[in-house]
Amino acid sequence: GMRRRRRSRVRSAARIIAANIGLLIAVSVIAELIFGNWIFGPDFGFLNIRHGERHVLDVSEFMPGRGSISYTRDRHGLRGDYGGDPAKIDILAIGGSTTNERFVDDGDIWTQRLADNFAAAGQPVRVANGGVDGQSSRGHIKAFELWFPNIPGLKPKIVLAYVGINDTAVTGSDASKFDDMRSPERGRRVRHYVMNHSVLYNQFRRVRGAFRARGAKLMHGGNSFKTGLWKPVNKFIGPEILRAKYSERLLGYTKRLVILAAAIQGYGAEPVFVTQPIGEFRSLGGSLEKLVQPEDLAENPEISDQALKTIGLFNGVPRAVCAAQKLRCIDLAALLQFKDGDFYDPLHTTPAGSQRIADFLFTALNRMRGR
Repeated sequence: GMRRRRRSRVRSAARIIAANIGLLIAVSVIAELIFGNWIFGPDFGFLNIRHGERHVLDVSEFMPGRGSISYTRDRHGLRGDYGGDPAKIDILAIGGSTTNERFVDDGDIWTQRLADNFAAAGQPVRVANGGVDGQSSRGHIKAFELWFPNIPGLKPKIVLAYVGINDTAVTGSDASKFDDMRSPERGRRVRHYVMNHSVLYNQFRRVRGAFRARGAKLMHGGNSFKTGLWKPVNKFIGPEILRAKYSERLLGYTKRLVILAAAIQGYGAEPVFVTQPIGEFRSLGGSLEKLVQPEDLAENPEISDQALKTIGLFNGVPRAVCAAQKLRCIDLAALLQFKDGDFYDPLHTTPAGSQRIADFLFTALNRMRGR
């Protein structure tokens, strides 16, 4: 009788555990269906667009005078306070990490500062940020095929394409992982599919991200402006040598910008190409200086202007495409004078630099609109 009672108790406990597990699964399924994107909400399918995330990142290591910043991408994968309704977006900015601005606070990125400038001038222009780290014009073209059509009501009047730096690295055969909006690996595609639909998985990612962000020293180009030295350039590369070296890449970039312009126009928006500066060169007293690290200088005393001339060649491409296609270009790289403290590494701006970009674009866009 004792054994029978024990068996009965075990069966009863097992039934309670099974009922609780069943209830937990049922509640999880209901929560997934109500709060996830399986039925309602944006459907990004197998895309690897980061969305619905907020991180607090410690940038004190390489951003002078800054502690933690907030980095937010909304449920559509966009940064910026545009009122939450994609139909209200007037200007959509696309670009790589210099647009995404991973380590600049939500309120300080140049797209948000641009929106603030319009608001302060009494012009209700809403700006959203679709920047993706590492993405070149190849990825921007894919975004108009695969990402932006999935954002309900998105119909910007202007698409600002802040481009150039990432395209210097794109070769004819190179399929950059940053430009693959759908991973070629089946396992990754399945993972992205779950990430794009599951509320529970995304809550888990959010908690994990908070712990990771807390324990990590997060940097782009490290604190290169903190450790670098400004030295006069002593090696000048002939532009014709670089033009020959990069001829294939320049031609590819030209073709992609023509395709991108058509994709933006096909979306009912006006393309505006913006050229990109780099921050590791400056003119001082008529001489060109470059920011170099002491260890690099010890290995090689040659200080070349190759990087500056290279981005100069690539910035010539949107100017040529705009002239040929009768499009609008803003030659920010050539016309905007940056100051010390505007960059924290050779490519990425501090909040002061981002504000300078926003002010320049605000004036240029108003000039275009005849204001």
